[in-house]
Amino acid sequence: MDVTVLLPGGFFPRLFSSVTLLRSVGLNVLVDTSGPEQAGALMAALAGQGIGRKDVHAVVATHLHYDHCGNHLLFPKARYVVGAEDYADTATFMSSYHADLSPGKITLPALLRARHDVIKDYYLRSIVREVSRNLEFYDLVQRGDPRFLLLEGRCWLTREIEVVPTPGHTRGHLAVVAHGCAPRERGAPGDVLIAGDALATRGVLAAEGYENVHLAMDSRQYDLTRLALLQRYRFIVPGHDTLVDREIVAPALGLAGAAVS
Repeated sequence: MDVTVLLPGGFFPRLFSSVTLLRSVGLNVLVDTSGPEQAGALMAALAGQGIGRKDVHAVVATHLHYDHCGNHLLFPKARYVVGAEDYADTATFMSSYHADLSPGKITLPALLRARHDVIKDYYLRSIVREVSRNLEFYDLVQRGDPRFLLLEGRCWLTREIEVVPTPGHTRGHLAVVAHGCAPRERGAPGDVLIAGDALATRGVLAAEGYENVHLAMDSRQYDLTRLALLQRYRFIVPGHDTLVDREIVAPALGLAGAAVS
């Protein structure tokens, strides 16, 4: 089992997610694919690992926000693993997106506000804008493309890779646990959590270091999920950061391309 953070995530001024490569029992699995502007960097990082577009067997989307699924279509032979509720919510949103024929999609910000406990104005603007940059992928969601594997509850992709529900940021948000992995620098094997936006940055990893929620469908559930993950996992890849040791928090243990096994 091998875990490599191919790309660290970024937060503001532009959002793009981390991308993590899991290699287990002969399968290459990506967790998230970042935003479209990261396509070149992602393919270069994969090439550095000896992996091409057709060598990726599965892509797990922690959720289907634009900054986490912007490059799924680069991998033509992959299954797209996603939470069933997240998939359904995205398909519903895309129906509303196409039904709004106004130049600025003026009904969508109100719809987004109604669906979320917390949503900052930044997201109201960016979600509507960025969907148009990844329209081919989102239309696959709406049409029910057979490449999608919809998960309800926990699921093992291999004997070492477990996908777990982590709701709050979205209803169907997922995280991935790489079992039996720990940074080489730290010794004994342990688990690594690829958290997506259940733990978005290192700033939320300390129990007393909670930062304001920028986006959550269910803010109470978000906090319950966050606290449960912090109690269980030490080594974490946040959705917009790189591999960190929760007990140290900073500096991060690895930069882009840092590996654990």
